[in-house]
Amino acid sequence: MNAGNSGSLSARDHRKVAQFIEQAVGIQLPEHKRSLIEVRLRKRLKETRYTNVSDYIDYALSEEGAVTEQPRLIDAITTNKTAFFREPAHFQVLSHWIIEQQEAGQSGFKLWSAACSTGEEPYTLAMVMAELQGQSGSLNFDVLATDISETVLQKAAGATYSAESIEPIPLPLRENYLLRSLKQTPPLYRVTKELRERVRFGRFNLISGSYPSKPGFDAIFCRNVMIYFSADDRARVIRQLHAALKPGGLLFIGHSESIGPVHPGFETVAPTVYRRSDGG
Repeated sequence: MNAGNSGSLSARDHRKVAQFIEQAVGIQLPEHKRSLIEVRLRKRLKETRYTNVSDYIDYALSEEGAVTEQPRLIDAITTNKTAFFREPAHFQVLSHWIIEQQEAGQSGFKLWSAACSTGEEPYTLAMVMAELQGQSGSLNFDVLATDISETVLQKAAGATYSAESIEPIPLPLRENYLLRSLKQTPPLYRVTKELRERVRFGRFNLISGSYPSKPGFDAIFCRNVMIYFSADDRARVIRQLHAALKPGGLLFIGHSESIGPVHPGFETVAPTVYRRSDGG
């Protein structure tokens, strides 16, 4: 361990971290991201006994650091930007589609938020579904919410948000599904127990995780994460998500993303919304 100057992130160390992150979670970190990586690693250094960036990287990527430090390194590097009702047109498409499926006789729905970050997306899904349930008592739903980061999953399970972060939620939904803490200044808001119970959180790696062996989801939201993947990784994830969807089910991706050349098993429903169109 070097207790001297913490130094800057060398090209060699950048390559080591970038290679590890791409292999572990599929995210590409080209040269122009080097300064961003350094800033994020320095935050991690403050929480460890290391004062030198290079020494910390050697430890984190060693066999000794594999179990405890590598998940924290991934947490430090990966971006977790999200918001309630982000890309709101998606939720309108989902609502109309759910109503159509109900009219055709379907009553149960399984949804997957596949890069859920701190929980805003899956709780938005749960609010949308709960509102539809209120219009039709026969509707049942489950939301699976997964992410690579244990840190954000813990925050998501806590379901507590600032006044600023809940601003995108329409007022009637805030009144129905959020509780204000009277002990906090500024105030904090927590998702109601009834809604929290409809969302199940778990850790999942989109690159190396074991996807469902049978199609089981009616809708999958995998937004604003594949933009960081290589073309090969993105194509592989798309194939896996396709297989996890029920025939006729919907895949939602971010507006800055693309599934690449049109997948033969998908048809476009709306911008960045795709329906599994094959029967197999």
